Amino acid sequence: MDGKQRKKIYSRWMEYAPERWWGDFVDIRFFLAHRLRELRGKTVLDVGANIGVIAYEMAENGNRVVGLDTDCQALEIFHRLFAHKGWDTETVCGSMERPPFAGETFDTVVLGWSLYCLGNDERKARALERLASLVKPGGALYFVEANRRCYIQGHGQECFWTVAEACKFLESGGFRIKEVVGWNPLPSLVFWLPWRLKNALPRKLVMLLYPPGRLVRFLPGWYAFFKWIGSCAFAWKYCRSYYIHCVKTATPPPASGNS
Repeated sequence: MDGKQRKKIYSRWMEYAPERWWGDFVDIRFFLAHRLRELRGKTVLDVGANIGVIAYEMAENGNRVVGLDTDCQALEIFHRLFAHKGWDTETVCGSMERPPFAGETFDTVVLGWSLYCLGNDERKARALERLASLVKPGGALYFVEANRRCYIQGHGQECFWTVAEACKFLESGGFRIKEVVGWNPLPSLVFWLPWRLKNALPRKLVMLLYPPGRLVRFLPGWYAFFKWIGSCAFAWKYCRSYYIHCVKTATPPPASGNS
């Protein structure tokens, strides 16, 4: 994705819902949008669609996109965004835990920084089982989330996974991993301090010592560098966030717990 396309995405945020902007000019969802723009003629479920900025990138290339979100106000903006281009809009205000669709309806499911909202692995497993049932055999799932090992982004929160944990979880849900990219491996100036000492520092101070995206985006070649180094497994451990593309290969085992 070139700088011109990234600027277009940012402009849509600023025009339709500036208060919902990701807040990071080097956010991994720019890379997700880049990969999703490669889709052609697919039927896609965008889970946690928000105002439809990612969905817009797919619809622009001839894909039929359905937006699912629990935030009905965001979906209203989604409709306005699509109406600007005269596209048909399909949205559902509902939960990924109970998606109201028939089985094997979609070629692709996108989970762009949304599964973590469920909070624990039991709820995530149930949701993934239901979402996997909506994907046609051989269909794809795209997953983006924060890395729990990164002090800045995941910050040890249990609702996030490491890259390895996410891959294992998706594989247990009946998917085969095709591509993994760890995004933004830049360390803060306090990266080398012991974990307990970093935890004792004021979070605002730690954030000030982290290279901010609003400055990094002006460095020549930063996007190509992130793509290149992000494909190397050694960069996954402490990367700020990560991207996974996987393909449905089997029916996932029944989820434990109450449905």
